[in-house]
Amino acid sequence: MDEADRLTDADIAEIRRRRPAVRASLACEGMHLTPEEEALFAQFDRERLPPDERRDRLLAFTRARRRGKAHAAE
Repeated sequence: MDEADRLTDADIAEIRRRRPAVRASLACEGMHLTPEEEALFAQFDRERLPPDERRDRLLAFTRARRRGKAHAAE
């Protein structure tokens, strides 16, 4: 990824400002982020990943998790 694609300090600050409302919205639906998921979002912030890269990594994370659960159920 090109350094120009990385998020700015202002972008990261806005994401962090919105995060409590996102957590509250998820909680209304009965969903809560695990410590592992929280750590993943913190990593995204540290790496200043743009939205497309965040999406790609989240998809990979959830797919890997589902594969792991499917194997455990066998």
